[in-house]
Amino acid sequence: MVRIYTLLYIYTFFALGAFCSCEPEAIDDGRDMRPVEGTYVIDYTFEGTRTSTRSIHQDQPANQRISSLTYLLYGKDGESKESMLLKRREIPDISKDTKWPLKRETMTWGQREALKDTLEQGMDYKVVFVANIDSSIVKWTADGTPNGTLWCPLREAESFSAAYLQLPVRPFTDSDMFYLFTSSVNSEDKGADRDHPYNCPVLLQRVVTRTDFFTERLPEWDMTIKEGKIEIPDTVKTYFQPTLIPLYSKLIMGEKDAHIFNSAKDSTTNLLNAMKEAFSAEQKKWTPTDPTKTDSVNTAAKYGKYAGGMLTISNNLDQDPTPIISVLSGKSAIPLVGSLLETSLRNDSIQILWKQSWRMDADHKTPTTQAEVVYGSDSGANRIFLDRTAKAGLSTSARIPVDTTYISELQGFSHRFEGFSLISYGLPGLNKITAINWYASDGTTHTLTQELQTNQGGNEWYQVTYRPIHSLDCLGNANPISVEMVCDINTLLPLREMLPKEGEETSAWTDEEVEVLRAAMIGLLNTDDFKAYKYTAPTSDGTGETITLLVGIPDLSVDDALQINSEWKVEKHR
Repeated sequence: MVRIYTLLYIYTFFALGAFCSCEPEAIDDGRDMRPVEGTYVIDYTFEGTRTSTRSIHQDQPANQRISSLTYLLYGKDGESKESMLLKRREIPDISKDTKWPLKRETMTWGQREALKDTLEQGMDYKVVFVANIDSSIVKWTADGTPNGTLWCPLREAESFSAAYLQLPVRPFTDSDMFYLFTSSVNSEDKGADRDHPYNCPVLLQRVVTRTDFFTERLPEWDMTIKEGKIEIPDTVKTYFQPTLIPLYSKLIMGEKDAHIFNSAKDSTTNLLNAMKEAFSAEQKKWTPTDPTKTDSVNTAAKYGKYAGGMLTISNNLDQDPTPIISVLSGKSAIPLVGSLLETSLRNDSIQILWKQSWRMDADHKTPTTQAEVVYGSDSGANRIFLDRTAKAGLSTSARIPVDTTYISELQGFSHRFEGFSLISYGLPGLNKITAINWYASDGTTHTLTQELQTNQGGNEWYQVTYRPIHSLDCLGNANPISVEMVCDINTLLPLREMLPKEGEETSAWTDEEVEVLRAAMIGLLNTDDFKAYKYTAPTSDGTGETITLLVGIPDLSVDDALQINSEWKVEKHR
């Protein structure tokens, strides 16, 4: 009769539709008497287990992350092929005073009684524990507002295969993310019977996944106009310069966009050609009509060799432009980089992106307070089943507070990033993000459009970082700005290294001849014809001997001349 009574009890439970909603259905008030023949006691224990988590704010203990704990028992009757809901029980006394992991010695009496059950031998069960779905405690509502109709995230709960956790309308907090434990149980697994209880360890694991979204906040720049031009503070120039340096490197060493190098080389070649013409003119002047005038012949030959030396140096620079690159890579580059810095920061697109990084738009100073993620083709995961599979159907996330700031050292400078943490369901292959909407307190919206996927699974932590001005490319040099470059003449034109030595070829130059040639070149630089090169004699210690070259620098204030490359970086934390 005991066996018949038990089956009749279960049949009656099904007939009453105890599994038709999320309302608690406590069986025997959660307290079973001593098990009768054919049954056994299952004891759920959290001893030696942990709650695996990645909270929004770091170092949140379990007693602050878990606000409620729900027990669900699924099983098959004699005819059904599906595991149907047999019991649903809220574990009592879950609060900030709860000590995790739950151990017998620290549990309340109600918890000890609720964390055990009486099951039938030989029957297949599905045991489920879910944290934070009790809307009477967590206050889940249908519309996500504090005063809305209470709503249970667990849907279709009557069948194990159909039951799923619906993504709430409002964003998660640290105290209400969903945690799940499921296990198949049969008394034969551990030889459980009336006299031998079944011990079932429980490990709660977070089923949602975390994605941090951060955007770089560039330094404040009010863009005050003074004397018809926008003022650029030194703080802005200092911050932006590391972004510009890689572009400068391409402009002096790139294959197709080495505009500064080409201009500097042309200026150097023009100087050498001008000297060649000057020496050739002297050669003609000294060439005698009477070959017997030995002195004149020798002087003409000397200037002819000087002219040939200029051509040799120019040809060597074509083959090995290292001296020019050395000048462009040293302190001579300061005014060139300064010009690039000035014109790029006057680029309209740069200024718009700069403003958007710390305002909603060009003329609006209200900071963003909320953000939402937009998914393409309703690809956002919004349902997760008890077997941890997920399905999509979400077009936009809930609006999430923008409440997190971190500082990162990049290229030797501190960069500030502001953002939010999206708690959602992981679904590799879906969750196709197309945009992020940022909202100010007055409702003004700024949208960042970008297609990306993190391909996260459940209980993972990823970070997406957006830098509006990550790198720059020059698209042309149609209207260059002429900038004076003061360079060390011995670095630009190391004559001894650029002219053949004795024994290398027939037109060799002795060390003495090189010094004489150098003196002749300095002589030219001191004439009116070469005064544009602004030759400066060395100081007493032999340094500071310079000339000035005009170098054409791309005008990056023109949109057609500048390509701005943003960066969306996706990385997994752990």
